[in-house]
Amino acid sequence: MNTKPSNQVWLIIDSFTFGGIETHLLELANGLKQHQVEVKVWLIRHYESDSQLATKLNQAEINVEYLDQTDKHYIPYLLEQIKSQSPALIHAHGYKASLVCKLARVLTGIRQISTYHAGETPSGRVWLYDFIDRYSAFISSYSIAVSEKIATKLPVQSTCFNNFIDDRNLEPSRGTAIAFVGRLSEEKAPDRILELAQLNSALNFEIYGSGPMAEQLQNAALTNVTFHGHQTNMNAIWSNIGLLIICSRYEGLPMTALEAMGRGIPVLALNVGNLSRLIVNHDNGFLADSMAQLNEALTEFTTLNNEQLLAMQTSAIKTIKHSFSSKAVIPQLLQLYFPSRYQSDFQIEK
Repeated sequence: MNTKPSNQVWLIIDSFTFGGIETHLLELANGLKQHQVEVKVWLIRHYESDSQLATKLNQAEINVEYLDQTDKHYIPYLLEQIKSQSPALIHAHGYKASLVCKLARVLTGIRQISTYHAGETPSGRVWLYDFIDRYSAFISSYSIAVSEKIATKLPVQSTCFNNFIDDRNLEPSRGTAIAFVGRLSEEKAPDRILELAQLNSALNFEIYGSGPMAEQLQNAALTNVTFHGHQTNMNAIWSNIGLLIICSRYEGLPMTALEAMGRGIPVLALNVGNLSRLIVNHDNGFLADSMAQLNEALTEFTTLNNEQLLAMQTSAIKTIKHSFSSKAVIPQLLQLYFPSRYQSDFQIEK
């Protein structure tokens, strides 16, 4: 093995579509780069369609490669690369990457961290993979959960970090649309948007995203609901949105909420996952414990005057800047990545 010391951090993921985990990893890679940490992203496999994550990483000038680029299986190739390049650590996202990286830790001794993103309990074969991933967490050097609820499902001590975004160049939205942004799947509960639309026929609702429930939802949709499908560039869409609705059955801390609030778009959400850490009810958004409360909050939002709306928008931006930005969170993560370095710095300061 190459014994030359390295500060390089490897982020490893099996990415098929561009969703919440990919958004999180992209923000993490950008945040590490901003903090002068050498970062490289490994995608486990090529799929038939081009990886949107790889495209976005290349646009951000972040090093990204595939582990299945040779005739070798991706596991021995990863082991070979670890031995030849000696990164400081490997950080896995998603159950498949987590299992592969734990095996690499066992075989090479590399420092390895897994982030657990999934709040829902999967079914079928994925349930088994998820179970093995959680109950092998003791192998990792450290485990990160994106919400306290997810942390309680792990049989080891873990840390919760706030999700974060790069808020430096975000333009405040001047849009007015009421929108749902996310995967059209059971855990995200887009069907509840149709419930709200039925109760509020005078309002128009915009749905951005695709997924297994798309056809079912479109067949049942009302005239005041518009489906826009999967978006490859949400930056062009946010400026049209004035309110984001999150009505999920399961959540961690959704990146869409941070993206919206960073642009001054209030979020109207059910109190699931870690959303209560982000949203202060009636201050920077609305938090509801039931669909009935969610509907009441929607009515309240539509009656806000300009001064009240501006105060809520301003508070949303400040919340992201102070607690959910790269500048606020990455330094905390670096203490986990490089504990000896930060302990040494503390001793010098002391």
